[in-house]
Amino acid sequence: MEAALEAARAKDTKQRLAGVERLHEALEAAARRGLTSAEVTSLVDACMDLTKDGNFRVAQGGLQALSAAAVLAGDHFKIHLNALVPAAVERLGDGKQPVRDAARQLLVTLMEVSSPTIIVERAGSYAWTHKSWRVREEFVRTVATAVGLFASTELPLQRVLLSPVLQLLNDLNQSVRDAAISCIEEMYRNMGSQFHEELQRHNLPSYMLKDINSRLDKIEPKARSSDGARMQYKVTQILPKNQWNP
Repeated sequence: MEAALEAARAKDTKQRLAGVERLHEALEAAARRGLTSAEVTSLVDACMDLTKDGNFRVAQGGLQALSAAAVLAGDHFKIHLNALVPAAVERLGDGKQPVRDAARQLLVTLMEVSSPTIIVERAGSYAWTHKSWRVREEFVRTVATAVGLFASTELPLQRVLLSPVLQLLNDLNQSVRDAAISCIEEMYRNMGSQFHEELQRHNLPSYMLKDINSRLDKIEPKARSSDGARMQYKVTQILPKNQWNP
């Protein structure tokens, strides 16, 4: 692990790319034994720098390594959340879609290993009103993913989300507004008729409420599972084979 981290810190871009690949291999090798607290700290420190790298494949690889480490590290990872959450939010505004996707993946993984509601609240304090419209859009899309994954067992999640998502329906950027309405539709799919009751609490203008309801009328809510089992995020989704090539 240390050799891989050292290689990932190289000044030469090609060497850093090779180092990131070695880091991913080291994480796969550690899947059975897990990671020590010291390894997690070293890895987080190195990957925080990688996520800001000027080469988008290095940045993407750093974010993916953090996602994999979060799954392997257990409680050792939680002490790093205060640094990781805002860092992931910032990468949602990256100019390259693969980096944005990797940042969204990291946030969802942090929700899985910690608490969806806590991560959304922490990330939202940076993301909901971020100056970059792309961050706002990507965060709403991340939240919609979280609703689909965790809504059945994380009941406070949707109430935490609804007010800021409704506010983004008035965002100046069309892409953000579109993402917000898509998120509302996902919330309805998971809450069903109860969602209409939640909407009433927010005293929306009648024209906005009418528009939302007309959209929701076209959607069939999901049937709730009998055991309310939580959808588990799979480690295989974190480090797909051959996702990127240095």
